Amino acid sequence: MSHFSPRWESLQDPRPVDLAARPDLAAALDAVNRDLAATLPEAGPMRLMWTPSDDEDIPDQYHAALPDDRWHAGVQDPDAACIAEAAQETVQAVLWQVWPVCLEHRTGVHARAEADERAVWWCRVGEGHVLCEVGELAQTLPGKQRRALRRKERRREG
Repeated sequence: MSHFSPRWESLQDPRPVDLAARPDLAAALDAVNRDLAATLPEAGPMRLMWTPSDDEDIPDQYHAALPDDRWHAGVQDPDAACIAEAAQETVQAVLWQVWPVCLEHRTGVHARAEADERAVWWCRVGEGHVLCEVGELAQTLPGKQRRALRRKERRREG
């Protein structure tokens, strides 16, 4: 008797998502990678992986994988907020790092989709507040860190 549920038995090995065919997912992953580069550069850029299901009752899974192909959990709905959530899960489970963090409240934030479908990082402290859009974490950094990041980006581009 197998110790795995039928759900996991029906999943295959993950494979890279063809981002050229899915510009929406490419944009979502680019936003996540901008946030990683700004706040956790040692993690490296993530790749988006896809695990197809052989069972029509079980949806395909999407994973945000670290450069060494480690990943954790998967999401079924590959929208921008879910891609950010998958990246956050991978960072937390694989690197044991709370990411990203609201600097004002010194607590982890969560990805969420707004009514207008923008993906944002949401801080739940108090009544809660939007920290920033996914992809814009650099704007939340203190001035000195933000300036150093801009200098680094200019050197890389020029």
